[in-house]
Amino acid sequence: MSSTQFLELVVSLSVQVAIVIIITHWLGRLVESERIHSRLWTVCYGILLTLILVAVLLPHPRFLNPWNQISVDHVSTLVSIEMQLGRVLFWVWLGGMVLSLMVFILRAMLVNRFLRSCQPVEIRKYLSEETLDELSRNFNLSGKQQVRILTTNRLISPFCSQLHYPYIVIPEYLLRFEPQKFNFIIRHELEHLQTGHPLQLFLQRLVEVIFWFHPMIWWASQQSALCREFACDDAAVQTPQEITQYLHTLLTIIEYGATEADETHTPLALVRGKSMIASRARRLTQIARNCTRQQPISLSGCTASVSLVLATLLAAFVWLPVDVLASPRANWSPWPSWSADALHDFGVSVHDFETYNGRMEIHELLQHNKTRQIASPDLPR
Repeated sequence: MSSTQFLELVVSLSVQVAIVIIITHWLGRLVESERIHSRLWTVCYGILLTLILVAVLLPHPRFLNPWNQISVDHVSTLVSIEMQLGRVLFWVWLGGMVLSLMVFILRAMLVNRFLRSCQPVEIRKYLSEETLDELSRNFNLSGKQQVRILTTNRLISPFCSQLHYPYIVIPEYLLRFEPQKFNFIIRHELEHLQTGHPLQLFLQRLVEVIFWFHPMIWWASQQSALCREFACDDAAVQTPQEITQYLHTLLTIIEYGATEADETHTPLALVRGKSMIASRARRLTQIARNCTRQQPISLSGCTASVSLVLATLLAAFVWLPVDVLASPRANWSPWPSWSADALHDFGVSVHDFETYNGRMEIHELLQHNKTRQIASPDLPR
């Protein structure tokens, strides 16, 4: 892949990513529940990773070519600029991606080491039999993938994780809570696991590593994190009367966190971020007052996911004609060499070369212009 092709790839993918995120956010406002909305973000992150594979392994459309009417001299100038910009962009992107990946791996190792330092706790000592039966009906508390409850004194806010097995880590001071408040916490964390939020967070981190430069990615991360907490808040409280007690539970954790320092960066924490807590409190208050907004249109999870996939197929055709060296004589680019070579090995013939175009000799022209510029000071005036 040349530097001009890489520049076109980054620009086009950035636009496609923005389109998919906007559509996901719009569809999320039309779905039936926050749980479905949260799962829609999981589909979104999977689609974003798929778009990268499609862009790198498959040809892309060329419906527009604005460079046809430009003179060769102007083309050579644009090519020089694009080649330099493409090289700089590649090394900047690669450096940021490596740094982001190192941070991601380091945090995962720290969380894994932190989990090994926690102690198991017998949840039956802190919940009534009625509550245990209720949780067993709604969540997986037994069997091969049994949820493991851990505790530690090095933590402020409870959180959950899922590596080989699903975990819920409870700070020791929360074990002294009354059963009703403790029940809220367990319901909240179990909903994270049931809805597949650890997988969503993993996909989100991968997307953030690759598109670390894209502001829409970080905006989507904030929106999906808020949606995850909304879904778990809905699962934690079963009646409007429980909302007051639930908010008091969150307030207690916040007050404790104001006096103690958290020693580890934990994913899917129950309480994290002042703006997020304020948004959750406002929403729960509106629900308690029966002021929730009625949706004029309500989509099911399947309808929303299918709509998102169809919209992504259209977004994949959005390819900006940035590369000046692209041939205007073909409506599709050649197959990338790595995927074309693989298909050739299986006897499949694909178009893996650029259709002839006089501008493809622009490299010779650039070399000629460079030689002429070097020789020009010695020419008589």
